[in-house]
Amino acid sequence: MSATLTSAPPEPGAEANLGYLFRLAFQRFRALLEEELEDIGLSAQEYAILSVFATSAELSTSELARVTQVTRQSMHSVILRLESAGLLKRRARNQRVVLLRLTKEGRDVLRAATKRTRVLERAAFVGFSQKDEATARAWLARLAAMPTRGGRADADGEETS
Repeated sequence: MSATLTSAPPEPGAEANLGYLFRLAFQRFRALLEEELEDIGLSAQEYAILSVFATSAELSTSELARVTQVTRQSMHSVILRLESAGLLKRRARNQRVVLLRLTKEGRDVLRAATKRTRVLERAAFVGFSQKDEATARAWLARLAAMPTRGGRADADGEETS
């Protein structure tokens, strides 16, 4: 193998492909988050799932999978882990739908994990003004809300036919 294939990738520049930069940033942030949450027994994925309950008291597995953009099958595995750890509990709405909610321990773990996440976020925004940070967060939220498949967004982010 040539040295170019086995050496570390070059540092990305400001003109690098946006998708590539997103992927690098996501992977780095997730690795840092995994390290921060390890001693409280949560993965980054589990934290993301628990954090949805900060704004929704109860959700079905399907709703939770949709919101976190994972398959229902993948969600089921994570829910079993969180349930066995005592962080989530189930309540049957009817014969077909089971709702999930945080336990008291789940709320406590979520609170602790969120504090650690906020520390990482502050580190990521070092050198940003509050206005710059708000702009970056709003831009990321708009990007996350862009339509997929069914509609295409124009340059202003508006859905077109």
